[in-house]
Order: sequence, then structure tokens, then C-alpha cells
Amino acid sequence: MFLTNLFSRPKQHKGLTIAEILADTKAGRIQTVGLMQVIPLVSEVADHRFALPSSAEVGTSGYGSLVFSNPENKVLIVPAQVGYVVKQAAQDHAMAGAGLVKKKGKKTYKNAMCIQQSQGGFISADKHKMLILPFSLREPAISKRKEKSYNKLWDQISQFNGTLGLNKHGHLEYFLKHFKKELDQFVAEFECIPKQVGAIILIDGKVVGIERTPSPAFWKTVWPALIRECYGSLAIECAKRLGDRATAFDYRQPLRKGIRSLDDLKRALETANTDESELVKTKVRELLATKFKLEKEDQAGDFIQETATQAQFIGQIVREGDAVKYASLVTRKTWADKLKWFEVPTTPAPNKPLPFSI
Repeated sequence: MFLTNLFSRPKQHKGLTIAEILADTKAGRIQTVGLMQVIPLVSEVADHRFALPSSAEVGTSGYGSLVFSNPENKVLIVPAQVGYVVKQAAQDHAMAGAGLVKKKGKKTYKNAMCIQQSQGGFISADKHKMLILPFSLREPAISKRKEKSYNKLWDQISQFNGTLGLNKHGHLEYFLKHFKKELDQFVAEFECIPKQVGAIILIDGKVVGIERTPSPAFWKTVWPALIRECYGSLAIECAKRLGDRATAFDYRQPLRKGIRSLDDLKRALETANTDESELVKTKVRELLATKFKLEKEDQAGDFIQETATQAQFIGQIVREGDAVKYASLVTRKTWADKLKWFEVPTTPAPNKPLPFSI
């Protein structure tokens, strides 16, 4: 069941907010698997003017340089912190941020980074399978987007591996190989729904990411990488940190007692769905108003790529005027360290108006 609230465009632009990023979308029914929850974002508006990331040929021209060839007569959005772990004898690479490549264009990003410390060799241009960097590496990566140094993420990869009991070296493939089974399960257990263009992702009831794409086709291309390596990695980290105390935060509302007929069951289901919808709205409510600081990074025609920062989130967006076409935002470590996570109360806040239309 979809929530009836539709994120509407503000009449006046007063600085980019999450409400603006989520304009023209509505939230679907929450999906819960273990410690992870996903609130799908669906839209009746699909913008097909962008090439799918999977259509690009990707290679390296040197250590710390990724080259994207766009064969389509459409602008290519390179997803934020996209990476390529290849089977050939070559140094795996990832982007520090997002990117824009013109129609039928070719672009080299010299601020990319190696994610396989001791392997040599360049990646041959081809349509390689993509991943999105693990959650804990995404903020460090974007913070280093202006650095041109192929080894700039090795220390963070080493620390990330160490927190999971792996060898402390700058090799992302150590994590990918060790947790392959668990990561594959995330892809199998979370499903895309019709007209989905994005998602709000939570771990143990806490918002950790907001993702939006221009169309359902684009979303289906990036979703496996997001749920697998990015947010799946955080669920694994969280479960390891909690140990025996790890319990799933479950939004699914229990049916009330005293069901004796099909009519009773129908009413109970309607009540449970209403309560669940209100909990999701409560979770989203506090996110919408905070403004982002924007820093321009790139442009292709009328499309502008920017880094977006605020106290809770950091990430990158692509917009056309005030209309956000792509956004990938993750919770900042400083915010998490202060325990300023948005918690869902046990009962929805009564009579509090939402800052978007119903």
C-alpha cells in the first residue's frame, strides 16, 4: 500500500531541502529484512533523458584516473562513489564523487582512486559490473574528491576491513570476498516495486541514506549496487558491533487481538496499514526542512552536478534548475557519533502537520 502523501514542489525556492529533493515522489510500504529497512520512493514522473550507467564503457588511463565513454545520445550521470572490481589483472578503481558525461562524450576523472592496494595494471575499457563503495567509505571518499592521489583511500579501506575482523590492508576485495554470501542475500531480499525511482534507507530504525534517480530504469540499474555493497555493508557492520544484542527494528504493526471473523481481520489489517503508514511519515517528517549547502562540481548542458552538505547528510546531486534529477546522500559520521539519529516514536506525533501535501 502506498502512502497518500506526495512530496510537492515549494512555490518559492529558499535553498535546497530534502523536501525539494523528494519532490514529485511518494513513499511506498516499508520493507524490512533483519536490521535494514527500505522505504521505496515512487513517482508518476519519469525522466528518460539520461543514459543508464550500465551503458557506459569504463577503463583507467593511469592510476587514479577513470575514463567513461558514453555511447548514448543522452547525458550520462556517473553514480556517486561508483567502483569497479574487475577479474582481469588490473588495479580496481572507484570514483570519489559523481560525474556528468555529455551525449556521446568521453570524460576522464583524474580524482578517482585505487581500491586494491598492491595490484598493478590498468582496466581495459569495457562495460564492467559496477558497485557502490561501502557506506563507511563514502563520506571519506567524497571528502577527498579534490585530491589527485591514487592511494588516498587506502587507510580508510584498511580501517574498514579491520573493524570487520579482516586483514588491515587497502584491499576492498577482502571485504567483498569474505561477505559475498551475506551481500548477495540483500539483493535477493529487497525488491524494486513498480515506478520506483529511489529509497530512504534505514539501519536498525535510523535513517542512513536517501537515494533518488531520474527514472525506474535508472533506479533498477543502480539499486543492486546500493543495497549490496553500500548499505548491505553497513548492516553487516552494525550486526557485528551489536553482537548478541542485535535485534531488528520492526515497523510491521501487530494485528490486534479478538479477531473472530473475516470482517474483523479486514478492519485489523486496515488499522495496521494505517499505523504503519503513520510511522513512516513520522520517520520522514523531521528530515524535510533542513537546507543543504551546495558546491558546483560539473555541468553538462542544463544539468548541474553539485556536492550537497548539511549537519546530518553529505552527498551529491544533479539538478536542472530547481528540479533534482539524481541524489545520493549518506549520513555523516559526526552526526552518528553524536547519536543524533532520528528515532521513530512508539506512537505517531498527533496532529502535527506535514511539510508536504496530502
